Amino acid sequence: MGMFNINELLVLIQRKKSSYDFKNDPSRPDSFQNNWKNNTQDTLKLMYKRQFIFSCPAQTVANYCFGKMKPRTGEKDSDTVSTGVFTLRCFADPRNFEGDVHEITSSYDNNGEVINHKAMQVDDNGYQTGRWLIHNRYSKRLGRDTNFGWSAGCFVLSSPDLEEFGRVLRDYGVKEGDLIRGLVREIDDVGWPL
Repeated sequence: MGMFNINELLVLIQRKKSSYDFKNDPSRPDSFQNNWKNNTQDTLKLMYKRQFIFSCPAQTVANYCFGKMKPRTGEKDSDTVSTGVFTLRCFADPRNFEGDVHEITSSYDNNGEVINHKAMQVDDNGYQTGRWLIHNRYSKRLGRDTNFGWSAGCFVLSSPDLEEFGRVLRDYGVKEGDLIRGLVREIDDVGWPL
């Protein structure tokens, strides 16, 4: 491959409005047993010079909004990255995750709280909370991907899709710490912008 201009890359998230309808039984509490409806129906696309070079399904609505991942403030899906622009810092420290991890930065969640340049939020007392990432569905406990994507605000991909996304980024010369433009758009169920 030849020389590429990283500024011509764009990560596009196309989120279906129905992704917010993730409770199988609205009368039951949020849980792993109940929050799986309409799972992983959003799309992550990577574009170069307005041409699609990669696409895969993604879970982008915060459906893991219970237990230790219950949002500090707001509604159950308030930690979902809001529509609009973000910046992706590529190949970040994976910490407890398997495979490549990328940080979602310089954006807002649906509650209007800032997701800062470190992919974190800072509460009124100065404590950092949460971490907004692109990561996979791999479970160390299961030794495989989970059946559903569980997002506490992250964009969650299957392990093979995350691996391929990383390969394509590397093919285009993207290195650890490089920044790529991102955009979240909400669409209806047939793909029309809302």
